[in-house]
Amino acid sequence: MSLPGLLSFTEQAGSRFQVVDRSSPLELKLTRVVEHSKTENNEAFSAFFLGPLDPFMPQGTRTLRHDQFGEMDIFLVPVAKTNIGFEYEAVFNYVLSK
Repeated sequence: MSLPGLLSFTEQAGSRFQVVDRSSPLELKLTRVVEHSKTENNEAFSAFFLGPLDPFMPQGTRTLRHDQFGEMDIFLVPVAKTNIGFEYEAVFNYVLSK
């Protein structure tokens, strides 16, 4: 399965993702999607996820599971710490299939 695109992620804002490549379960909430650019041939956007304060996840590729998307490997980078958890960003930039 290919990775979902900008529209698919935007439609799932507010939904939950499970990090499945960890010894203990961890849930992330997709909080927002920011479009960087979109043309006829490609699109670039960021998806932001909110996770708990503990445990902290350093940047790296994680396997995420979602009810609509199934499992996917995504590179997540911690970008902010709030009073309720850590925010992680995944940046997507790819050629659209025709």
